[in-house]
Amino acid sequence: MKVVFVTGCEGFVGSYLVKALRESLYKVEATCYPLLLPKEGTCKPLDVLNPDMTKEALKESEPDVVFHLAAVSSVSKSIRDAALTYDTNIMGTVNLLEAVKGLEKKVRFIFISTCEVYGDGGGDITEDAPIVLNNPYAVSKYAAELVCRDYVRQGFDCVILRAFTHTGPGQARGFVLPHIAAQVAEIEKNKRPPLVELGNIDVMREFMNIADVMSAYVKAIDVCEAGRVYNVASGQGYSIRTAVDIYKELAKTPFEVKTQPSKIRPNDTPRLIGNGKRFMEATGWQPQYRFEKTIEDLLNYWRAKV
Repeated sequence: MKVVFVTGCEGFVGSYLVKALRESLYKVEATCYPLLLPKEGTCKPLDVLNPDMTKEALKESEPDVVFHLAAVSSVSKSIRDAALTYDTNIMGTVNLLEAVKGLEKKVRFIFISTCEVYGDGGGDITEDAPIVLNNPYAVSKYAAELVCRDYVRQGFDCVILRAFTHTGPGQARGFVLPHIAAQVAEIEKNKRPPLVELGNIDVMREFMNIADVMSAYVKAIDVCEAGRVYNVASGQGYSIRTAVDIYKELAKTPFEVKTQPSKIRPNDTPRLIGNGKRFMEATGWQPQYRFEKTIEDLLNYWRAKV
């Protein structure tokens, strides 16, 4: 049984990845940032900015595969605290790779990057599209990609996955689709007026279902080619306006939408839709969930939560 070491398990994606890996019969060594360590479960504390702690954790686990998710992953937070973003996302990656270097075995290192590196946006974006970095999060993730490539030159087995936008139950309210779902659920329970406040509702993203993206990550373990970059993308884009229309159909209480200028992000990319052909051909992966189902799952999650 392969041992898979995962960083950032306290996060939205990390918690889903641990579940998907265990369902695929991998032995999972889940790690979390110490201050965010869950009270229940088997997650071990790990601060990737602590080199000694990182080396000790890898030495104890002796993994066959490392998934590196631990990061400052919010664009807005990266703008507020660029220094923390650069430190965590770049030096955290360096520390983890150095810890892997100290193991006397071949380890597959899967780095989870982001579609934010394609800052010009557009549709049908391939891995060869121009790199345009519009915020500290994108800068830090691309810098960490370059770090991974340097270790590939040293003989490391690194794979870089640029995941396009994904969502699902459990994602923080600070992200747009959970933000809408939470407001709709509160409106239904008369906890707020029938008004949903948003920024630019005409931006388009893929909004893949988290379960589909986790299926892709698991497939990357055995099939992807070392040293290559892969888009994890469905090729299907939806505007926030379309999402709002679906929420209106599902809502038990009618609501209106108001644009708040303060919620409009500077340098926001109007359209960000990927071409996932390289990954699909390598792995056979295809997304399974309809967008409407993803919206429904989010709304039901927040109905139970608020």
